[in-house]
Amino acid sequence: MKKIEYLRISVTDRCNFQCKYCTSDKDYRFIPHSEILRYEEICELVRVFKTIGIKAVRITGGEPLVRKGIENLIYQLKEIGIEDVSLTTNGYFLAEKSETLKEAGLNRVNVSLDSLKPEKFSYITGKDKESFHKVLEGIERAIKVGLNPIKINVVLIKDFNDDEIGDFISFSENYGVEVRFIELMPVGNSPFSHSHFIPISHLKNLIEKNWGKLIPTKTFKKGPAKSYIVENTKAVLGFIPSVSEHFCSECNRLRLTPEGKLRLCLMRDEEVDLKCIIRSSDYSPEKLKEVIVNAIERKKQINGIDALESLGCQRKMFTIGG
Repeated sequence: MKKIEYLRISVTDRCNFQCKYCTSDKDYRFIPHSEILRYEEICELVRVFKTIGIKAVRITGGEPLVRKGIENLIYQLKEIGIEDVSLTTNGYFLAEKSETLKEAGLNRVNVSLDSLKPEKFSYITGKDKESFHKVLEGIERAIKVGLNPIKINVVLIKDFNDDEIGDFISFSENYGVEVRFIELMPVGNSPFSHSHFIPISHLKNLIEKNWGKLIPTKTFKKGPAKSYIVENTKAVLGFIPSVSEHFCSECNRLRLTPEGKLRLCLMRDEEVDLKCIIRSSDYSPEKLKEVIVNAIERKKQINGIDALESLGCQRKMFTIGG
């Protein structure tokens, strides 16, 4: 395991999309507002995390842009001294918020976009076809204001979007963004079965056979994606083999859930309650730091491969933040 420098913070479990591999449980009850971490609590946690080496923070959800005043949180995180503040979004509100996000200090964005065909987009997200064009508008606006590098996250699903590989390569080239293909993960009782899984190795072979050699390239990244340029194009593709090629030894991150649980491994439902500490009457930064340091030591003992193979993650992805 690498040195822990990266913290993902899920600020809400709410989302205006209902992506099928993420929110399959229609009976899910959202976390009560009183149990969600307040911005001032998040900032206090980040101050302590910074003392143990956290340099980068990614804001996630749910959909983080549905939470009111998210720009204020970004501004405060930069004031604390976090070098790199990024955000993952479905892009729906990006056109109207890109400028204020940039002004607040946001460095860059990732946009989840699993299909470039309006009909498929509507199917996977539960939104109307017009929402697809709103997401494209958001990407264009983010590019214009300089929220770079912009990365497009694509969950690879057999018999759904595996016929759009060429379209995504063209999209990368035309928009000047990196398209990242992510293996479908067995998280939270997704309705997609193992038959929908495509290993990244298969995708790479397919691309090299039909579009050109993949040439390794270095891009700005804090996570496990490995990036390539498609030969004779300007397309940049990233690949995240989250299932087929374990990268536990490369893990440098922690995850904070909306209700203040520190999650040590994405694929294992072991969490440490930090909210109860920060809301206790005898709270002190020193006490919080001790708990976090002990949690990191426990993280070093976790075998993520065993957790993945045993389907140890039962929480919905939108309650973790990915």
